[in-house]
Amino acid sequence: MVAFKLLVISAIWGAIAAWSGYRAAALSYTHERGWESLWFGFLAVATCCISILFLWILTLRPSPQQGVLSVLRQVYYAGTSYIRGKYHLWQIKAAWENPHYAQEQFLLRTLKENGDTDYGRKFKLKNFRSVEEFCKHHPLTAYEDYKPYVERVMTGERDVMTDVFPRAFNRTSGTTGPSKYFPQKNHRYSITRMLDITYTNLYNLCPRLRLLQKKLFHYVQPEIQITEGGGSMITIAVSVYEEDGLIDACHTTPPMGFCIQSMKEANYVHVLFALLDPNLGVIGSVFLGSIDAMMKQLENCWKDIIYDIEHGTINVKMRFNDVRIRSALEKALGNGQPERAGELRRQFMKGFDGIMRRVWPSLETLFAIDNTGIWPLFKAKYAEGITFVNYAYGNSEGMYLACSPWYYEDNRSMILFPNFAFYEFIRLEDSKESQPETLLIDELEVGQEYEIVLTQDSGIYRYRIGDVVRITGYYYNCPTFEFMYRMGLILNLRYEKMNQVVLKEGLRSAVGQLNGVILIDYAVAESTLIPKSSPAFEESEDMPYYVMFLELSMGGNRSKNDQAEFTNVDEIRALVDEELRARNSDYQELRRGGSISHPRVFIVKAGTFDDLKQYVVKNTTTSANQYKVPRRIHNVDALNFMYGHAIKIVPVQ
Repeated sequence: MVAFKLLVISAIWGAIAAWSGYRAAALSYTHERGWESLWFGFLAVATCCISILFLWILTLRPSPQQGVLSVLRQVYYAGTSYIRGKYHLWQIKAAWENPHYAQEQFLLRTLKENGDTDYGRKFKLKNFRSVEEFCKHHPLTAYEDYKPYVERVMTGERDVMTDVFPRAFNRTSGTTGPSKYFPQKNHRYSITRMLDITYTNLYNLCPRLRLLQKKLFHYVQPEIQITEGGGSMITIAVSVYEEDGLIDACHTTPPMGFCIQSMKEANYVHVLFALLDPNLGVIGSVFLGSIDAMMKQLENCWKDIIYDIEHGTINVKMRFNDVRIRSALEKALGNGQPERAGELRRQFMKGFDGIMRRVWPSLETLFAIDNTGIWPLFKAKYAEGITFVNYAYGNSEGMYLACSPWYYEDNRSMILFPNFAFYEFIRLEDSKESQPETLLIDELEVGQEYEIVLTQDSGIYRYRIGDVVRITGYYYNCPTFEFMYRMGLILNLRYEKMNQVVLKEGLRSAVGQLNGVILIDYAVAESTLIPKSSPAFEESEDMPYYVMFLELSMGGNRSKNDQAEFTNVDEIRALVDEELRARNSDYQELRRGGSISHPRVFIVKAGTFDDLKQYVVKNTTTSANQYKVPRRIHNVDALNFMYGHAIKIVPVQ
C-alpha cells in the first residue's frame, strides 16, 4: 500500500537526517573541517524536511492504489490548484466588500480592451468613461444583435468582437429555443479558474476533506465541431478535460474516461473507477440529475462492475466511440482487485439505501446544480449523512458567475462574482419593455425579483440573458440571490404569463394532496404547439390549454410506477387546475371566462425523463453535461416523444 511506502521513505529520510545531524555535531565538536560540518548540517535540515513532507502527505489521505510518484504528482497539481483557488477567492472577497468599485473596474477594463474592434468602434466603447455613460448610451441587446458579428468571427475574421481571437464558442443548450453561440476568448483559463475556486471552496466548507482525496466528476464528452476559422464549438464544461494534469492527477476516472461520448458507458466507467477508491472525497457534476442517473445505473449493473473490479476488465457490453478507450481503461485497472470487489459485493447485497457512505466512508460532499429539486429523494435513497453544495450559477453567455459558500441545507443562495462580469438588473415589472431602466449591483432590494443583464469580456454588452433571480440578503456588501426561472420558459396562452416557479409549486402542491404519491418530474407544453398531424391534437377543442406530462411514484420508490396504485387521475387534473388558479390571478380569470380550457394531464412511464435526456442529446446539439429538462416543451418532436410515453390520460370533460 502507498501509505506503507510513504512511511518507509519518510523513515529512510529521517535516518539520513539523524546521521547527518550526528556527523555535523561531531565535526563541530572537534573544530575540524568546518565547511564539512556546515554541509552535513544543511543535509540534516534538508532530509529532515523531506521526512516531514512525506509524513504530512500521509495525512492527506492518498488513494491506496497509487504509487509514490503518482502521489507526488497529485500533490503538485492539487497543491497548485489550491493555491490558485485561494488567490481567486481572496480577489473575490475583496470584490464582495466593495462590489461597486469591482464592477466599475471590470467594465472600464473590458471597454478599453475591446474598444478597437469593429463592434467597439461602432458603439464607441473607448469613449465611455463611467458606468453611467455606458448604461445611458449603449442599448440593451439580444442575440440577434450579435449574430452577424459571431458568424464573422466563426469564419476566422479577427478584431470583430474581441482584442484576442477567441478559440472557443460556447454553445447554449437550446432549452428555450435554437442553440446560440458566444465567443469565449479565455475559455480554458475560465474553466480552470472555475475548478480551482470550486474545489478550494469545498476545502473551506469541509475541514475533514483532505487535499489528496480524489474526486469523481461526472462528464460525458460531447461531439466537438470546428468552425471555418478553426475555433471549437463547445459547451462550457468541455476543454478542461483535454490534456489537463489537474484532471488526470486528482480525479478517479483515467484521462481516456473523459473521452467517452455516450451516457451509459460514461456512467459505467466513472462509477467503476470511483468504487476502486475507498478514500473518495467528493462527487460532482454540472447537474445532480447526472449523478442520480449514474447511481440508478449502478443499482442495475453492480454485478457487472464487481466482476470488472475483480478481474481488471471492462464489460463487453460497453460500446466506446474510440477503440483506444477500452485498452487504456483496462490498463488502468491492472490485474484487478479481488479484495475490494469482495468488500463492495457485501455492501451491495445489503441494498442501496445509504450506499454512498457505505462504499465511500470518507466521502465528504457532493456538488452539482439541483435544477429538478431531486436532492431530498436522492439523499434519502443513496446519500444519507452526506452534505450537498450548490455548484454554481453560470451560463454559456458568461461562464462561471457565482458560487455558494454554504451547504445547500443551510442556505440555497449564491453570490455573484463582481470582478468576473458586469451586471445590471431590470425590475420584473419592467421586463416587458424593450429598453427598461436598469439597476446596479448595489441598488437592489431584498425580496425583489429582477431580470439579469450581462456584460462580459468576450464581446457581449448589456445582454438580456432572460434569467430571473430573487435577492435574498447580503454577504459582506454583495447581494445574495436565488435563481428563479428563465423568461423563455414562461407559459403564456393568452396573457397569464405562468412562470416556472408558480407552475412547479402548483404541481407539487396538487400531487402532494394525494396519499403517498410523489412528483418525480414534469414538462409542460402549450396546446398551440400541437399540429393537426400530432396524436395529441384535439379536433373538438377551440380554446387553448396546457399539456402536462407528469412522472409520479408511490412513497418515494422511484423504480415503482404502478398506475393502478395512483388516486383517480381525474382528481390529479382537477387539483392541478385548482392550484394554478389559486397562484395566478390572470389564469383564474381566463379559466373562469372560458378563454383557457382545463389542463390535459398525461402520466408517463417510469424513467421517461431519463429516456427524454438520451433522445434530446442524440437528436440535438445539446450535450449530456449541459442538458436541462425542457420544462416548457417548444419542439413538436419532443412533444410527440412524451405523448408516446404516456400510460394514462385524464379524460376530457
